[in-house]
Amino acid sequence: MKRHLNTSYRLVWNHITGTLVVASELARSRGKRAGVAVALSLAAVTSVPALAADKVVQAGETVNDGTLTNHDNQIVFGTANGMTISTGLELGPDSEENTGGQWIQNGGIAGNTTVTTNGRQVVLEGGAPIKLSSML
Repeated sequence: MKRHLNTSYRLVWNHITGTLVVASELARSRGKRAGVAVALSLAAVTSVPALAADKVVQAGETVNDGTLTNHDNQIVFGTANGMTISTGLELGPDSEENTGGQWIQNGGIAGNTTVTTNGRQVVLEGGAPIKLSSML
C-alpha cells in the first residue's frame, strides 16, 4: 500500500522556465520576480503618451487659431476659434485611417473652423459649431 495516497499539490512559479509547475504542498514559491512586474508597468507607462496626444480645450478656456493634422484630436469644452482640421488618409497593411479631428462636447463652441479633405468635426449634443468655413 502506498504511503502518500492523499498527497496535495500546489502550483509554484518556476522563474527559470517562466511557468507554473506542479509541486508538493510543502514546496515554497517566491512568486514572479519583480522584473516581470517592472516590464509590465513600463509597457503601460510608455503607451500613455499616445493617449495623451489629444488637445483639450477646457470649459472657460479659449484657443485661437491652430491646425490639427494627422492623428491630432481636439476636444472642445470651452471655445476654439479659427481652427484648421487638415488630415490625410493613409492606407497600409493594417488599413488604418490616419485622421484626426475635433470633437465639440456639451457646452463647447468652435468658431470659424475649416475642415479639409478627410478632416472630421463631430458635434455632440449641446455643442455649437459656428461658421464652418469650408468642407472639401
